[in-house]
Amino acid sequence: MKSQTNIFGRVVKRYDLSLDLIEDLNSIYEKQKKELGSFGPRLAGRLESELEFTHLIGKTKISKHIVDCMNDYIETLEKVNLFKGSKNLEILSCWINDMREGEYNPPHTHHNNTGFSTVLFLKIPEFINDAKDPHKFKDGQLGFADMDGTHSTWVEPEVGHFYIFQANHSHYVMPFKTKIKGDIRRSLSFNFIQKNDQ
Repeated sequence: MKSQTNIFGRVVKRYDLSLDLIEDLNSIYEKQKKELGSFGPRLAGRLESELEFTHLIGKTKISKHIVDCMNDYIETLEKVNLFKGSKNLEILSCWINDMREGEYNPPHTHHNNTGFSTVLFLKIPEFINDAKDPHKFKDGQLGFADMDGTHSTWVEPEVGHFYIFQANHSHYVMPFKTKIKGDIRRSLSFNFIQKNDQ
């Protein structure tokens, strides 16, 4: 499993997951999405389609690989003395965002009782880059604020890239324009915590 660790005040780790697993997840979502409830009232995003996937994530082929990534992330935090305690992890909530042109996610963190959060890219449209100055093109990218909030680190979405980070790490998604009308930027996210050992 290929991974990359970034430390800018907090630890963000990226894993590269198989496109076959992504295709399976997308297929399950497409078959089930008309039956899924809206997760939007619990989220910060300015988008129409935010559907709950909590009860289905464990039924996908990718779930085992996701758990492996979660455990690896916790081991990484232990190595830099940012985590100790139970390694018994639990996914609290999971949802899939189908983001369309002009939609975005404002700067936000996740609930205080949530330890860790994730983003897995499932579909990426072809963005229109009409920025006159190259440094201004952040459309559709995922941003992470640094510790004092004065700078951002931007990641370009790529199908199969899976990010894990601390839930209190401020993050956001920029709006975008697409070359093909109606194309979506799809991502799966979930929150997880460490459960106390009994």
